[in-house]
Amino acid sequence: MFARPHRRQIGIVAGAALVLLGFSAPAQAQPASQSADPTTFVSQISWTSSSPVAGVTLLSGTYSNPNVHPFWTVTIQAPTEFAGISEEAEAGPPSWAQSTESALVADGYTPSATDLQWPAYTDDPHGFMGVRVRVGDYPTEADANTAAAQLTADGFAPLVEWTGFDPTTPDVELVHVAIVNPATFDGRVFAYHGTAIDSRATALQVSATLTSVASTNGGFFTIDAPMVNYVGGVNTGLSVQNGVVESLANGDRAAVVFGAHNQTRVLNLTTQAWLRAGDGSSTRLLGINRDPGYAEDCGVAGFTPTTEPRQNTVCTGENDIVEFTPQFGTTLPPAPSSGSSLQVIVNPQGRVVSVGTPGGTLPTGDWAVQAIGTDAAWLSAHAPVGARLAADTQVSTAQGQPLPLTPSTTVSSAGPMLVQDGHTAIDAVTEGTLDPQDLNDYTFSAYKHARTMIGVRANGDILLATVDGIAGVSEGMTLTEEAALMRSLGATDAMNLDGGGSTQFASYGKIIDQPSSNPLRPVGDTIDVVPAS
Repeated sequence: MFARPHRRQIGIVAGAALVLLGFSAPAQAQPASQSADPTTFVSQISWTSSSPVAGVTLLSGTYSNPNVHPFWTVTIQAPTEFAGISEEAEAGPPSWAQSTESALVADGYTPSATDLQWPAYTDDPHGFMGVRVRVGDYPTEADANTAAAQLTADGFAPLVEWTGFDPTTPDVELVHVAIVNPATFDGRVFAYHGTAIDSRATALQVSATLTSVASTNGGFFTIDAPMVNYVGGVNTGLSVQNGVVESLANGDRAAVVFGAHNQTRVLNLTTQAWLRAGDGSSTRLLGINRDPGYAEDCGVAGFTPTTEPRQNTVCTGENDIVEFTPQFGTTLPPAPSSGSSLQVIVNPQGRVVSVGTPGGTLPTGDWAVQAIGTDAAWLSAHAPVGARLAADTQVSTAQGQPLPLTPSTTVSSAGPMLVQDGHTAIDAVTEGTLDPQDLNDYTFSAYKHARTMIGVRANGDILLATVDGIAGVSEGMTLTEEAALMRSLGATDAMNLDGGGSTQFASYGKIIDQPSSNPLRPVGDTIDVVPAS
C-alpha cells in the first residue's frame, strides 16, 4: 500500500532488437522538454532485454534527463476538512495562498506559489484545482526537515517533499517489464496468495519458492485495519484463488483475471454474496475474510463515511456479516470489545458444528461466519448447531455478465483502470483513488510514486511492469504516465496494481528492481510467471 503523511483511522542482456517486441525505441534517447505533455518521456526510455525462457521477455528500461534538477523543498499545507475531520492538503484556495505567502514573507521566508490543475482523468473535475505554496530549495532531506521544524514552530503546517515526484518531466526512471506470450510460454501466469489468505510474503520470497521467472506485488491489501494482526494481508478488493472467492470486490474496481492457458483479462468486476440457511432464509453476505465492522478502502453497503471505494480509508459499520473460508488461516479475529457478536463454525458438509463467541482456531477444512449487530441476530436465529448453511458468491463484469470461475481462475484487484480498448481511460474517482472532496490524498493519484501495473495486448500477450520511486534514483510515475507507458508497450487494456513501498520485481529468487521499502515489504498477493520446468 502507498504510505501517506497523515490520515485517519535476471540478469539483463543488452542490445536486443526491440522491433521484435512490437515496438521500437530511438537510437539515442533525447531529453524531453518541460512541455505541456509530461508523458512524452516514456517513448524515450532506453531498453535492454533478455529471454530467460521461451515465451518470456524481460525488459530493463532507463531514462535520464540532464536538464531536470529536482530538489528537496517544503510545502506549506492548507487546512481542509473531510467528513467532519480536520485535515491538511497539498493546496488551497487563492485567498489562503495569498495570506500564507504574506505570513511567510513577514517571517523572513521567500515563498513560491504554483497553480495546480486537476489530472486529466475521465471522471474528475477539470481545470484549476488549487494553489500550492512552497518554501526553499534544499540539497538534502535533512536540510529540508530542519527548515520544516522551524516552520512548524512558526505556526505553519509544513510537509517535506522531493520535487522530482511532482507531475512533470522526471530526471531519472528505472522500469522493469515482463512480456509473456501465452502461445509459446510453457508455464503459468497467476495471482498467488500463499498457503493462507491471512499471510503476507515478499515477491522475493515467492519468486524463490515458486522458481518464478517474474514475480511482482499484486493488489491492494489490508494493512491499517484495527485487527490487522488477524487479517493483515487479506486483499481489500476482489481476490480469487483456484476458483474460490477469498475476498469481495471493492465497488466496481479494476481487476486482472488469469484463466486456463494463461488467458488474461483486465476489466472492472463486482461481486454479490449471500448466506443461505437450511430453513429457506437468506441474507446478504457483506465480506469475506476481513475484520467484521471494518472495511479498509471501504466499498461496503451500509458502512460510513461512504459505501463507495476510498483508498487508504477504513470505513466502519455497526451491522456486518463476514465469511471466513477454509484457506483463511487458523486464528479467527476475536469478538469486538462492545456490541453483540456471534460466530458459527461450519463443516465441509455444510452443517453448523458450533455456535459461540468470535475467535479461536478454524479447524482444517471448516469455514466460519462472524456477525455483529442485527446480523448477529439473524445468524443466531437461522444457524443453530446442526443447521445447514451455505455461502454463494457471484462475480460479474461492469455490464452485469457473470464471470465463470474454474479451478484455474485467479484474480487480483487494485485500481484504477489505466487503458481500455487501446485508449487512456483512468477512472480514479469512480474507483476511489482520488476524491475531489478529500485533497489530503491528492498526491496518491496525481504525483509520481513507485508503481506496479499489468496489461494485455490484442494478441493476448501479458505485460507486467514496475517503475521504482526513490528520490534521486527513479522518480516513479503518475497514473497518467503509467497509462502512457502501457500504451507504448502495446497494451489494449491495463490497470494499476498496488505501489509505493509494495512495488517489487523479482526473478528466480533475486530482486532486479530497486524497491523503496527497506526491508522489503511483505504483500498480500503476488503476480507470478512460473515456467513448467
